[in-house]
Amino acid sequence: MTLPIIDQIIIILCITVLAAALLHRFKIPTIIHYLAIGLIAGPQVTGIVTDVESYSFVAEFGVAFLLFTLGLEFSLPRLFALRKTVFGMGSLQMLICLGSFSVLIYLYGVSLEGTLIAASAIALSSTAIVTKELASVNQVNTRHGQIAIGILLFQDIAAVVLLVFITASTQESDNSVWFTLFTTLLKGIAYFLSLVLIGKYLLPPLFHQISNTRSEELFVLTTLTVAISAAGLAHALGLAMALGAFMAGMMLGESHFKHQIENEIRPFRDVLLGLFFVTIGFMLDVDLITQYWPRILFFAACLIVFKAAIITALCLYLGDKKINSLRAGIVLSQGGEFGFALIAIGLKGDLIPADVASFFVSVIVLSMAATPFLVKNISAISDRLLGKSLQVKDPSLELSQAPSDDAHQPLENHVIILGYGRVGQMISRFLRQENITCIAIDDDSVRVQAARQAGENVYFGNAKQPTLLKLLGLNKASLVVLSFDDYQASKMVASIIREVSTSIPIIARLRDDGHAQELVEAGVTEVIPEVNEATMMIISHVMAALHVPAERVEALLQNARDERYQMLKGYFLGKKVREVAVRDSTRPVLQPVYIPQGAWVVDHALAELNLAKYDVDLQVVRREHQTLTPPYDQLSVAQADIMVLHGLPADVEAAESYLLTGVA
Repeated sequence: MTLPIIDQIIIILCITVLAAALLHRFKIPTIIHYLAIGLIAGPQVTGIVTDVESYSFVAEFGVAFLLFTLGLEFSLPRLFALRKTVFGMGSLQMLICLGSFSVLIYLYGVSLEGTLIAASAIALSSTAIVTKELASVNQVNTRHGQIAIGILLFQDIAAVVLLVFITASTQESDNSVWFTLFTTLLKGIAYFLSLVLIGKYLLPPLFHQISNTRSEELFVLTTLTVAISAAGLAHALGLAMALGAFMAGMMLGESHFKHQIENEIRPFRDVLLGLFFVTIGFMLDVDLITQYWPRILFFAACLIVFKAAIITALCLYLGDKKINSLRAGIVLSQGGEFGFALIAIGLKGDLIPADVASFFVSVIVLSMAATPFLVKNISAISDRLLGKSLQVKDPSLELSQAPSDDAHQPLENHVIILGYGRVGQMISRFLRQENITCIAIDDDSVRVQAARQAGENVYFGNAKQPTLLKLLGLNKASLVVLSFDDYQASKMVASIIREVSTSIPIIARLRDDGHAQELVEAGVTEVIPEVNEATMMIISHVMAALHVPAERVEALLQNARDERYQMLKGYFLGKKVREVAVRDSTRPVLQPVYIPQGAWVVDHALAELNLAKYDVDLQVVRREHQTLTPPYDQLSVAQADIMVLHGLPADVEAAESYLLTGVA
């Protein structure tokens, strides 16, 4: 008996929740969850879904929303700054991989159309997985991370072109494929130019008015309307809906509303994209997988090794170091989600046989599943392959590629700051001003990465781990500051600290004095409730505990007041805070800007830049793991510098674009 489609969707969603809860423990990518669910619910296993074609419309919307969000991340300034990597390495990588894979697949007996689609699918890498995994290990701004991002940018462009070509090939027409392709390209160019004009002159004032209403529902509705309208217009012109959504996302990605749009559209994207990957799972042929699983495993391994080797050799040929070349190859060795979209369109247009589609989907899935493991262990793998000796590091203290200035100073008579949010950062600034060594830990990897790029001595970790506290030199520290406002967490951490050391002073922050006595009983030396000038009060207690003269403390605090609390303004956003901050464009932030190879600002003196016209301040310049000493007027910007800017989010974004492209 065939179930109604609404019952099918409910069952699929229930299975999704259970599978996600189970597989998440094993750190398996979400995409793999959905593909497995599609396989289970498909016509060949449980038969919950028998009419796969009925889901094609929903699947198209899933692809459209995927490309819309990718378009939001498609930064033209970053494309300009990385133009040599993008158009040099990127184009060569696509040509070599596409040519090599096409020959191998065609010799295997696949049709010419199927060969092009399959080769294109595995030549592309996974933008979603690679960028997420690089960010999770703080390697986005490493050289191999920049190579990977540059090549992925070109792959996004190439995927759009392939999308146009395959869409043109599936259209029924009396004209030749090349004529259809030519007319489709003309339509695409006209469509793109129209969206650019709309995005420049119509949408910014529209979104400005919508944001002024402070209505989340209206903003979400407007965003959905823009995305769906762009996709629908593309469909009406005979273009792919996904192509229209990508162009709309790219257009909105240049606006100051980019982060808010991405934040609002994410739930719709995740649900529809999940259904898209479920429909891809429907395509998996269980009999084929069961019969040919050794061959699928072999081809997936060959794809990873062969693709990594091609990209490594290409990077070496273009002058990069062995270690960076190998790591870039490992990072980009998988197939990607764009490949699923190409295979789905080709299958719908009868350009690729179902068994071939199922085979290559299975290969791509396995290669993507291996990526998180490869990225997280990239240092060990690359060192082993290059014959270097492996150094075992404590995972709790694994640092980013750019250690801070005081990372190697002996840990003695230092201050440990547990929690590096707003208050923790403010305390750290005053301590550094007095040349007092401090070390901080925080459990927000995004915040830690941003702060470390600016040269601050902060580590990623959980303050509730006694071994981590010992590694931070708790027995030799002069003071511990609990800067988080969760009294339960402070109480637990204080108890753990007292098990290690009974004498070290502990200062804890608390919103009010309702639980102050509990913290004292847990071992906290002094509890600071938040009232007027709460942060200033905590700083004064910290300085007093470190025996800084009272006159000096008062002078510091008065100087901060005289400067209208400039030192306390702006802080590095963590992942959780960023989602809230995008709604409030009036809150100043600190933003580290990495200067990649090819950026316009390289070799320009800072005095020439006039960043004040963007209403931003240059706080810090980092070069080769060192914080340069101000003033910076005569300093010439170099490749791989990190410039920490302070200002409103929109102003900081405009200044970053100017630094990368030179366009005011």
